[in-house]
Amino acid sequence: MDIQWDSSLTTGVDELDDQHKEIFSRINRLVNMSHPEKEKEIEKIFRFLGGYVMDHFTREEEYMIRYKYPDYDSHKGEHIQFLKNYSSLKKMFDQEGATELIITATQNQAVDWLIKHIRTTDKQMAAYLKSKM
Repeated sequence: MDIQWDSSLTTGVDELDDQHKEIFSRINRLVNMSHPEKEKEIEKIFRFLGGYVMDHFTREEEYMIRYKYPDYDSHKGEHIQFLKNYSSLKKMFDQEGATELIITATQNQAVDWLIKHIRTTDKQMAAYLKSKM
């Protein structure tokens, strides 16, 4: 289940694209590890998702506020939902450790959500931002 960055994910806002690429890189590393390696690496991925992704969302939201993006509330709502799902997985990880279920759920949630979010929500936002910048 290798995930690769491709042109369909480019928003045209360089800072956001660079951040998306870093998120992909980290998740891809987890996806391509053997199970014993994943058990050791999953905690780092959770720390990364909890920090870097939160910073990324904050940066997107700052852009949306600065340029008065009309779909701000909906877009921010998607960020909030991702963080709720992340928190649930993190709580399960803290209680149960690096089970195969948690590792797979983390991979699937991060990959599926990220691709869908970038291709739809972020691209719409970026088109608006580019027209205002």
